[in-house]
Amino acid sequence: MPPEHAPVIAIPHHEAFSVIVQLRDFASHRLWHDGRLVHAGGHAQQAVAITRLTEDWRCQHLSAFDNVRFLITRQALDEFTYDSGQKRIGHFDCAPGALDPVIYHLAQALIPLLGQPGGMHDFMFDHISLALFAHIAEVYGKASQDWTRQKGRLAPWQEQRAKDFMLENLAKGVSLELIARECGLSRAHFARNFKNTTGTSACVWLQNMRIRKALELLGARQQTLTEIALECGFTDQSHFSRVFKTFTGTSPGYWQRTQGGSLAVPTAPWPPEQP
Repeated sequence: MPPEHAPVIAIPHHEAFSVIVQLRDFASHRLWHDGRLVHAGGHAQQAVAITRLTEDWRCQHLSAFDNVRFLITRQALDEFTYDSGQKRIGHFDCAPGALDPVIYHLAQALIPLLGQPGGMHDFMFDHISLALFAHIAEVYGKASQDWTRQKGRLAPWQEQRAKDFMLENLAKGVSLELIARECGLSRAHFARNFKNTTGTSACVWLQNMRIRKALELLGARQQTLTEIALECGFTDQSHFSRVFKTFTGTSPGYWQRTQGGSLAVPTAPWPPEQP
């Protein structure tokens, strides 16, 4: 609509923080904080804004925009910092227009999962949210670096229960929170300790197990690719083919025709591990 007709939008109050990242250049908008105009202009692609929603914010969009907004509740943030051994974060120090390729790429990883069948991608959502929490806590919350060196590990029974639970739910998928609950831990605590114990994230471990199961079924040659995809917990055959190629370098159909007797599984992680 013409800029002179653009409404001024009052952003609802929440006990939460809003993290917005621009997926493409945003030409023009206005932003008010407690009745004071604090921004008039645009934002570049990858620009990030972090606002505390207990305060009064109003905005006016004067051009088309394309962005992703993460809503982080105070409770979720406090649970993360507590489990990570950090001090409580009171505010985030994010300069206006700051470019953040990490948050930008986390949003890009999230977008293909939106609109998929319910529950199938809960595991990936959990890992993306934990990665976002860790990043903003360190970069904008000035979190202590000590937490990244914590070396807590799972007890043997916890490791076994976590792996068994993931395998039991291989086809339908399961959230990181539910796995952690089986081990009597919080989501963040479990995720950190699982990686300290096994050397890889729970997400990567589960994808490896799905590929191993797929290789077994492909070798048996008794099911269609779609049936194998669903039995191994992939959304559809296309999703299965993309992940399978990431691990093996070839498509499921080609592997079945040429290497059907081999069950060797490449060790390259998916998605790529972060240092």
